[in-house]
Formats: sequence, C-alpha cells, structure tokens
Amino acid sequence: MTEEPRQPYVESVLRATRLLDCFRRGEPALPLAELVRRSGYSKTTTYRLLTTLEVAGWLERAADGTFRLTVRPFQIGSILLDSLDVRHEAPPVMRRLSVALERTTYLTIPAGTHAVCIERIDQGSSFRVMDLDVGGSQPLHLGAAPRALLAFDEDDLLPALLRAGLEARTPRSIVVEQDLRRDLAETRQRGYSISDSDATLGVAALGAPVFDVTERLVAAISIGGLSEQMIPPAPAHVAALLAAAGEISMRLGSTRGTARRAG
Repeated sequence: MTEEPRQPYVESVLRATRLLDCFRRGEPALPLAELVRRSGYSKTTTYRLLTTLEVAGWLERAADGTFRLTVRPFQIGSILLDSLDVRHEAPPVMRRLSVALERTTYLTIPAGTHAVCIERIDQGSSFRVMDLDVGGSQPLHLGAAPRALLAFDEDDLLPALLRAGLEARTPRSIVVEQDLRRDLAETRQRGYSISDSDATLGVAALGAPVFDVTERLVAAISIGGLSEQMIPPAPAHVAALLAAAGEISMRLGSTRGTARRAG
C-alpha cells in the first residue's frame, strides 16, 4: 500500500495566519463571533487558534472580550519596510505621474505569493477606484504591478505561486500556468505589464518594474483606471510610466533607469 505524500506545510499554522487575515484596516479588534463568521472555522477551533496567537504575542484580549492585534505584526512588517529606500524615493515621482496622466499610481513590493501595496497616489485622478489600498495585497498573477514583479523575478517568485494555486477573481483572470508564462514573457519583452479586468472587472492598469543598485527587483509602479481609459495602452502613458519607473530605479542606484531614459 502506497503512503500518500504529506503536505509540505503545517495546517494549524496556515489556519492561524488566515485568522489574522480577518483583521482589516480600521478594525484592529474583533469579537469571537465575528472571527468565527469571517474565518468559517468552528467556534472551538477559532477560540483555540486565538488563544495560541495570544500566547505567542500576536493578539491580546481586551477588557470587553474582543481580540486585538498587538504591536507584533507591525514590528515584523517594519523589518521589511524600514529597509526599503523605495518608500522614500518613489512618492515624488508617483505624484508627478499621477498629475500628468490624471490616473491613480501604485507602488507594490513582493511578499511571498502576493504583492503588497505600500503607496498609492490619487492626486491626479478625478475619481477613486476602490481596488487596492495601501496595506492591501493581491496574488502575484493578478493586476499590472503584481505581474510586473512576477515577470522580472519569475525564477524566484513563480514556483511558490504555482504551488499555492492560481486564484480566479474574474472570468479574465489568468489561471493556466502556460498562459501565465506566456504573459510574463510578453511583459519582459515589451518592458511593462498590462492588466484588463483580470483583478477587478472594469479596471485596467499598466505596470513596470523598479530595480535597486544591485539591479535586483525591489518594487513595481503602476497606473490604473477604468478599462475604457486605459485600453489599448496610449503610447504617452507607456512612455511616462517607463520613465517614472526608470527614474525611481536611478534614485536607488540602478543603471537600468539610465538605459530606459536614454532609449
């Protein structure tokens, strides 16, 4: 009798991290009943996981019985964010881009199988698209900035994403590995990614990679808006996006930015 291979992860740890995902911006404390509802776990399982997270220092119990996030998640996140000079160099460039194109601009970084938005500028946009806010994340195969990250660091980022599975958010999401690899190759060839309704219906975006002094991919910048405003990509929009990504890269010491601007 052949023994089935074990999953290469600890189910209880995965459940605990998913429970932490139930907390949202503006909601640092939640009652047990709401955590049960959001997680889909039983009351007993949810309580046991919450108690474990409390002992580990990730949660604390408030006087009213709710469970509240401690400073621990912020401390862990700060280890990553404090090392990112791109957080300081990118915003001025993003503001100019947002005003010039009248589009929302985003800055994202890779984090495991997801891209996390660490900056968003709506300064030039006449309306706010409710798709990705600061602190929010998307799987690396969904959206322009995430796929720009994936395309220019495919060897490191793609294997884990494929193991996790390609989630479908809309009928236009790329969920077949062969199709995704083809899209990534096309992205590298043209120098920027194109997203149209694959993450949010009716929303499109263009994304470009940002590199540091070691020529390592550190982030991606993107512009987004309604599909009818973004597709097909306007040459002026593409040129402005690539110039902005190149400028940020140069500020970080990359020579790729110099080549882009010269081209």
